[in-house]
Amino acid sequence: MRAIGLEPAFGKSYRQKFPVKTGVSLGTNNSLGGVSKDDWTPLGFSSPGSFAGEIVFAGYGIEAPSLNYRELEGLDLKGKVVLVLRYEPQEKDEKSIFDGRRPSRWSAMRYKVLQARERGAVAVIFVTGPLQDDGKDRVPALANDGPESPAGIPVLQVKTSVARKWVDLAEFQKAVDADLKPRSRATGVHIEGKVDVTATFADADNVAGIIPGRGTHAGEVVVLGAHYDHLGYGGAGSLRPNVHAIHNGADDNASGVAAVLAIAKRLRDQLDDVNDRRTVLITLFAAEETGLGGSAYFVGHSPMPVSKMTAMINLDMVGMMRDDRLIVFGTDSAPEWSELIDHATAFAKIKVTSKGDGYGPSDQTSFYAARVPVLHLFTGAHERYHTPDDKADTLNYPGMERVVDFGTSVMMPVAAAKVTPQYARATAAPAQEGDSRGYGAYLGTVPDYGAMESATGGVKLADVRPGSPADKAGIRGGDLLVSIAGTKIENLYDMTYALQDHKPGETVDVIVVRNGERVTLRATLGSRGGGGQAPSPIQPQTAPGQAGLPVLQQEKHLKDIRQLTFGGENAEAYWSPDGKKLIYQAHTGDNACDQQYVLDLATGESKLVSSGKGRTTCGYFSYPKGDRIIYASTEGGSPDCPVPPDRSKGYVWPIYPTYDLVLGGRTIKSPGYDAEATWCHQGG
Repeated sequence: MRAIGLEPAFGKSYRQKFPVKTGVSLGTNNSLGGVSKDDWTPLGFSSPGSFAGEIVFAGYGIEAPSLNYRELEGLDLKGKVVLVLRYEPQEKDEKSIFDGRRPSRWSAMRYKVLQARERGAVAVIFVTGPLQDDGKDRVPALANDGPESPAGIPVLQVKTSVARKWVDLAEFQKAVDADLKPRSRATGVHIEGKVDVTATFADADNVAGIIPGRGTHAGEVVVLGAHYDHLGYGGAGSLRPNVHAIHNGADDNASGVAAVLAIAKRLRDQLDDVNDRRTVLITLFAAEETGLGGSAYFVGHSPMPVSKMTAMINLDMVGMMRDDRLIVFGTDSAPEWSELIDHATAFAKIKVTSKGDGYGPSDQTSFYAARVPVLHLFTGAHERYHTPDDKADTLNYPGMERVVDFGTSVMMPVAAAKVTPQYARATAAPAQEGDSRGYGAYLGTVPDYGAMESATGGVKLADVRPGSPADKAGIRGGDLLVSIAGTKIENLYDMTYALQDHKPGETVDVIVVRNGERVTLRATLGSRGGGGQAPSPIQPQTAPGQAGLPVLQQEKHLKDIRQLTFGGENAEAYWSPDGKKLIYQAHTGDNACDQQYVLDLATGESKLVSSGKGRTTCGYFSYPKGDRIIYASTEGGSPDCPVPPDRSKGYVWPIYPTYDLVLGGRTIKSPGYDAEATWCHQGG
């Protein structure tokens, strides 16, 4: 910034320090009955505090009415300490209602704690069962659980050997895996303890420079920004969480930083002869990957009044332009954007897909929530996103230069005070979805990401979507949401789970704290994908635009579009006769084989239905009952993946002679390539 002639934004400094939650640390006053300190640990999302009560064993702690598996039903947890197994039953059973191949949403630890807490539990103790412990008998390291608020009660984990003194875990797991019948019960054991944990913080830096304004518009501000943080060695935010390798983030978001600096240099030169111009604030944010931390702090502690900000343009992942196409989100945040985008599109000689309000999982959200018109430039997600493969030599540099042309063309008339975007609360459906699980009810609130780390409980709202159930109920930006349908909301996870546990069309009480007073409002919940497709409240680590599938503006017939699968390769989907399920093939990783899955559209759950061996393709339901499936598999030739074809000159489909049709689990052997079968709609 200094080299291209920008002035420091913070007095004599380009840097703005702010705290970021990096973990949790143990205090000096932790205790658990007579248990050795080496045999237990608080968990990262635990609240501090003392507790005492009888231990009640709640099995896996799963309350799943839709699966007819309820371990907490009829169980008295008020004032009790709840012992819960981690994970879920039948983990290796591919026919299990819990999938058996990957964790279902019912296994989430925060969800289990929410269910116990809402039934009056004073603490939750987790334990790894013998089936998963593998005789290692250890507890996890105390680790950061992200920026979200604590659970509201003490949460800890003990070694398997400790919990075995209270309950026969091995016998329980064996029995439940056999018949899926809950066996929750009181133990008669009394325990008391104290959890002493505190959040730890580190300083991060936003970096900002200024092109000073002149004349009558000098006091007005235009913001151009990008985030410069990424994932370090990976971890929980990575799509390869078990790979310890540097995640360079060349596209996410070094491309945005490079483009912002290039635009800033051009603006500095082009504005030099403009005597009546706005101040341009060039800002690079930290902590975007942990929940928009840098931009949220910047808006709350801006070196210039937010009320004077005319517009904000955010560049996040602009290094992978394909087919000369740029995606521009936020165009509904001001009516003036349309003409500017048309002009910039012609100037940059690219194709632009533009739509959406100003909300989404990137830094423009912090500004739009503060009533600033915004745009978000984005060239699309790809298979290297959030992996170590996002490296500099994979980027499309000529495409980035065209993004710079486009960005400069949009910025220049706004900076030169020729155009003044007028903030609009868009009623369009959100351009991006956050969470991969698209089921549950929709409220339409927009969390204040800058307030996530509060330990006081509740979810602070930055705004609500116009026309949403929240808007109609009278919920407002600035409210602290503390309860939904009787469920206490301590953090963002509680809010997500509370909405997942209710259906569209239900009318529920929503309690907010407004100006220090509790206000009870009635909201009729909406549906995701109907009347405005809603993002999950939890968005920080979602790929920008990953679910924002571009729709050509001239196409008038597509609406209520909902993304169903996330990550890996997913294809060849076909409906069940009743329209309630899809069968499709999927795999993750370069060397994985396609297998067949059935997706339940009501719950969002996917279940493996092929054997897991060989390569499969083109599953199809029988008609008219849909009680059988047919697909093709190479398993009869070998249980291993066949050698992939040479695609060095383009895409080809391999005609493996070992492909045979599989019907109802029975292979129909036949020489040569047999695949891509469909079923006669009249049956037979």
